[in-house]
Amino acid sequence: MKRILLTFIFVIFFNVQAYALELLMLHNKHCGYCIAFMKEVAVDYEYRDMPLVIIDAYNQPDWFKEAYAENRIKPIRGTPTFIIWNGRKELGRLVGYSGKEWFYTNLDSIFKK
Repeated sequence: MKRILLTFIFVIFFNVQAYALELLMLHNKHCGYCIAFMKEVAVDYEYRDMPLVIIDAYNQPDWFKEAYAENRIKPIRGTPTFIIWNGRKELGRLVGYSGKEWFYTNLDSIFKK
């Protein structure tokens, strides 16, 4: 009986995917707000438990295109767009950039909800 229970726990434990949060940033190299974010925030981004992933708006990776096509990511209206991503779907977002303090204040408010 113990062997069956241990086998079951082992199978469940190693087959469960853990999804960590990431902050996806849709970036356009010609966008002044994107450039400002890169200079003011990206160089010393503070959320180590939620890595920042920069995605070129005009050269998106295949996994991003697939998630977008499957409506796991909402429509993108402009850059910069910051998406809180859990590896499966969008959990929240910020659109635009109005300075470092604005960014962290708004990101914090998303987590308080």
